[in-house]
Amino acid sequence: MKRFTDSVFADLRYWMIGLGLAAGLVFPLVLLLIGVSPALALRWTTFLGALAAGASIGWLNHRLASKVVRTELQVVVERMREVEEGVREASFNRDWSSCSAEHCTVPVGSDDEIGHTAEAFNALLGEVIHAHKMEAASGALTETLSTKLEIEALCHAAIELVLAQTGATAGCILVREEAELTVAANHGLSDVSRLPGSDHVRRALDTQQLQIVRIPRDIALEGVVTRFKPRQVLVVPVLYEGQALGVVVIASDAMLGKDAMWLVRLFQQVMGLALNNAVTHARLQRIAAIDPLTGVLNRRFGMRRLREEFQGAVRQGTPLGVVMFDIDHFKRVNDTYGHLAGDRVLAETARRAQGVLRESDVLLRYGGEEFVVIVPGAGEGALVAVAERIRLAIAATPVNDGGLEIPVTVSAGIGTLCGREEKEESLLKRADEALYAAKEGGRNRTVCLARTAGTPLEAAPVA
Repeated sequence: MKRFTDSVFADLRYWMIGLGLAAGLVFPLVLLLIGVSPALALRWTTFLGALAAGASIGWLNHRLASKVVRTELQVVVERMREVEEGVREASFNRDWSSCSAEHCTVPVGSDDEIGHTAEAFNALLGEVIHAHKMEAASGALTETLSTKLEIEALCHAAIELVLAQTGATAGCILVREEAELTVAANHGLSDVSRLPGSDHVRRALDTQQLQIVRIPRDIALEGVVTRFKPRQVLVVPVLYEGQALGVVVIASDAMLGKDAMWLVRLFQQVMGLALNNAVTHARLQRIAAIDPLTGVLNRRFGMRRLREEFQGAVRQGTPLGVVMFDIDHFKRVNDTYGHLAGDRVLAETARRAQGVLRESDVLLRYGGEEFVVIVPGAGEGALVAVAERIRLAIAATPVNDGGLEIPVTVSAGIGTLCGREEKEESLLKRADEALYAAKEGGRNRTVCLARTAGTPLEAAPVA
């Protein structure tokens, strides 16, 4: 229909009055058809009256339509403007709590085009709120994972976040370290020891594709032991530049919806970059922590480890001790055989000492030819035994350097934790004093300085 103005209601007025005038012009002819005399039907007053009546009826119809339709539209428009303001405010301050689908919908008051307009607006608003929800979840995921550089902290935060956002019930993250898969985080799975060898996990790593396992209620999935019966298990490979860094196993007692699956795939992308950063950080940390000549911890990171072990021992009330040892007459070795031979002696000494230590013991190069062993949970007698194993292992055979046989011995001193008020430096100080006593006493021996109330320090060599 032809438009005359920019207002639908103005056009409606013109059309209604125009149709009323047209009806007024036709009305006298209708009178002729129904038998009214031409003298009366075609009188100018009849035409004038018909036109006036037609125009009046058209105007009244316009007013009625405006009253009914415009009122309904105004309600819808005002509500839309309120919602628009609410959405703008929520977008600005990032608080969407007051603009949920329940609070920001337009009432649907009729089953016509106006009602359909309100329904369409509500549907559009729902999509906006849904898009914001997914965007917020994506932002939280990216922000959380991008701020974690420690592998364990990253994996724990990641599994808790992905379970919360997808509504899944349990899950774990396995990280590939060289050729082995190790569990870095677990939430809700009661037995994860079999997961590294699971066919689904291996298939996800080999194909680098998401594995979706749908499980009937009466069947248990081998290799995934949970405290509930899962209906669906996702095995998500964590990839970075075509390399599989690990897998995420997600178990749910219900089938995950479209939004949850979208979040899982987003998580897969973000986790790949985050885990690569964490692995790189850990590798750099290891490089920074290792003494390049001997392959054991350097002094800086060794002292950090001693502080951690000391704080744990004081907090839990458990024993802690250190063994300090150094190579006897090391300057003579350098002067006689050369510094390259001295380097070989240092490396071999560290290797032999490391070979007789427990996995929980920490060996570090304290400086020059001096080494320290941190021995958690060890009392005085156990520390002496550790020192003697080191001393005997090093003295057992000479160090071979290009056909030269270089005899090597070490002297060792013991430092133990004596009181809760101490600092970790106290252990090193006592071990250093004992080491000095061992050297003064003839070298190639272990000394533990006994401290008792009212008695001086005494050297107690151990053959």
